[in-house]
Formats: sequence, C-alpha cells, structure tokens
Amino acid sequence: MIPPEKPKKFLIFDTGSIITLSMNGLLYLLGKLKKEFNGEFIITPHTKKELIDRPMKIKKYEFEAIKIKNLIRDGILKMSNNFIKDKLLNRETDRILKIINSSMKSSSKPIELIHHGEASCIAFSNLCNCESVIVIDERTTRMLVESPLSLKTMMEKKLHTSLSLNEKDLKTLKNARFIRSTELLYIAYKKSLFNQRKDKTLLEAALYAAKYKGAAISLQEIEEIKSLV
Repeated sequence: MIPPEKPKKFLIFDTGSIITLSMNGLLYLLGKLKKEFNGEFIITPHTKKELIDRPMKIKKYEFEAIKIKNLIRDGILKMSNNFIKDKLLNRETDRILKIINSSMKSSSKPIELIHHGEASCIAFSNLCNCESVIVIDERTTRMLVESPLSLKTMMEKKLHTSLSLNEKDLKTLKNARFIRSTELLYIAYKKSLFNQRKDKTLLEAALYAAKYKGAAISLQEIEEIKSLV
C-alpha cells in the first residue's frame, strides 16, 4: 500500500486564534480558506484540550466547542497525530517549554512565559520538516522568537523589575514563523470569502472585532493591513 503524500505545508493553529474567529462568528472562514490552501490546517492534542475537551464540560462554552469539533469531523482541521506521533510531539513540546520558561528570570527565578498549547505548536513546526506557519494571536510567544529584547523590555515595565534574558537558547526557535487571525481575515477579504458583501468598511470592521475579542494587534498595525488593500 502506497502511503498518502505528505502535505507540502501546514498552518498550525493555537487556541487563541480559533477562539478569536469563534467569538466573532467567523469559524466558517476556515472551511473557505482551507479550499484555497495547498496543505493542512493542524491542531495539537493540547490545543484540542483547550478548545474542545474542557469547554464541552462547561455549558457556557459547550456550543462553541461543538462547532470546533465539527471542523475536525469535516476534515477542515486535522489532528497533529495524523502526521507526527504524540510521543514525539510531547517530547519536543517539553524541550521547548524548558528552553522558553527558563530563558527569562527575575532574581534568578524563572518566569513562565508560555504554556503547553503554544509550545506544542512550535514543536509541530520543528518536527514536520516542511513549510509551516503558526497562527497565534497571543503576543508573548511571537515576540520571544521575533523580538526577545522587546519582550524583555515590555515585561520589565509590566512587572516593575529588572529581568535577565538568555538569548542564546532562544536561537533554537528562530525558524518558527507566525501570523495572527487578523492576517487570515485580510486574506479572506482579498479572496472575497466573507459571507458579508465586500465593501471598504468590511475589512476594518473585522480587524477591530478581532482586536477586541482576542487578537493582539495595535491600531497602527490595523492601519497597515488596511493600506495593503
């Protein structure tokens, strides 16, 4: 039996990015975007636990969890273990957690910067051996890879204390690439995938909705995305 061809690329979704779409009634865009994407949309077991397993036990969030569960049933979202064994992913996830959560310290005490969900997304990206992008709305993880010194400055202001940063270990994560749900909204707008009629206010409205329901994006960044249209 010939094994199925491995996808050429992956979009790996963190919990927050899917929650942003869900809270704004935009989960349907994932199905439309998938048809435009020559690859797979991935979630890890840690992400599934946060999006489906736990919310299914809470009446307030059960309906949203069912909708996300249906995305897996319909093959729009694929579980990471279709491509990488859970044992390998968990081992790499633990390695990344150890690196990142010991990279910044206050008075020699490590600061926990990320959790298993974000770490598992980076782990899958490291292990998949092909083009991959992580969709993550949370700012800290992106800054750790893209601009660790800026994150250090931001955290020092937030915590009102001096911090030490080990940049050397973080260089092992330099190949990770990120986008936010807001970039997906821009792509959906460009490809006319929204259910709403396309006009000059639609993209701006969608970006602001994402900002106020989960996506870490500044007003300046919203203007920059709008200027691309």
